[in-house]
Amino acid sequence: MRKAIKCIGCFIRLGSILEHIIGLVTLGHGKTAASWVARKLGYSNCGCDRRRVTMNQWTCKSYSETISIL
Repeated sequence: MRKAIKCIGCFIRLGSILEHIIGLVTLGHGKTAASWVARKLGYSNCGCDRRRVTMNQWTCKSYSETISIL
C-alpha cells in the first residue's frame, strides 16, 4: 500500500497543480502579476519556480528540476 501511495505522489505534483490553478484563476497572467508585485516590493523575482519545485518535492521525493535563481 505504501508503494502505491509513493507512486501516486509522483503523478500528483502539488506545485504543478497549484501553478495550473493559479493560471486558470488569473487567466494565464499569474506569473506576470506575481513578478510585478515582487518588483514593487523590491524583490528580484517572485519565487514562483522555487515554490513549484519545492512543492513537487513534497509529493515526490525523487523529483528534481534545475531552476535558475537570478
